[in-house]
Amino acid sequence: MDPNIEYLELAIDNWDSTAAGGEVWQNGPGLPDQLQYSWPKFYWTEKSPDIIAFKLVSAEIPNVFDSITPGLNTFIFTSGGTQTTITIPPGIYTGTTLATQLQTLISAVSVGFLVTWSDITLRFTFTYAGGPFTWGFIFPSRASAYGAMGFLPNNVAVTLFNNGSIVSPTVASPTGPYYLYLNSRTMGPLINFNLTNGSPDSTGTPQIARVPITVNKGGVIIYTDPTPDQWFDFFAGIKFENFDLYWTVGSDQSQRPLNMKGVPWSVKFGFLAYRQATSDLRVKPAKRTANMLS
Repeated sequence: MDPNIEYLELAIDNWDSTAAGGEVWQNGPGLPDQLQYSWPKFYWTEKSPDIIAFKLVSAEIPNVFDSITPGLNTFIFTSGGTQTTITIPPGIYTGTTLATQLQTLISAVSVGFLVTWSDITLRFTFTYAGGPFTWGFIFPSRASAYGAMGFLPNNVAVTLFNNGSIVSPTVASPTGPYYLYLNSRTMGPLINFNLTNGSPDSTGTPQIARVPITVNKGGVIIYTDPTPDQWFDFFAGIKFENFDLYWTVGSDQSQRPLNMKGVPWSVKFGFLAYRQATSDLRVKPAKRTANMLS
């Protein structure tokens, strides 16, 4: 490594936070005491390094977050020409438990429905045996439960007349996303990590790393940087004193802060910085100074 550059690591535990990193909690169930542990704010003021490069080195994240989250938990049920918006309670689901929940919710609007889940096809089957009328589903946008139920986001109703079944046209994801994003409103806009979604005029997005979900519910996701020789330019200078962190669901186009339910999670960042001795004569080695004076 260049002798003018030094490598630094910063280990972070969310429970070390003393404040929340955001003003608006969009994804939590009204638990402000847990907000700071899902969207923590940290202070790093003692060393003030002159940072030039950055990356996420490793992370440990318990898989306890909801598979159905606010903003991605609604759909429109059509019955005899009447449209009813149905909201799935946020929570952790399997295919079987979500089928039971959907059957309960739909039957509360119109009796006679059966919802089943197939572990083989990974799809739901919605069956009606109650009378002669048109029924079906609408998923008007990405801000709906289309992915969890195995449908595509569009404005066209999937309908059927009279008795019969509608099978999810695509493989469903009732157990949740396949990856997460680590975000920071402070650091994210300073690095060149990009998503395709969003305004082309934006000055930078908060995402700083993509982490695959490799374990089932209750396990711990262990992430290690797959490209140790690649770094993001990160010219934050010596003013880098505080920052926020939060997780978002990869499939969530709105990228809402994810409710981590107060559990402990940790990340480790690597930084490259200019050695202070290259820019501040006061901290140059004493031996070198003595040689210069002799």
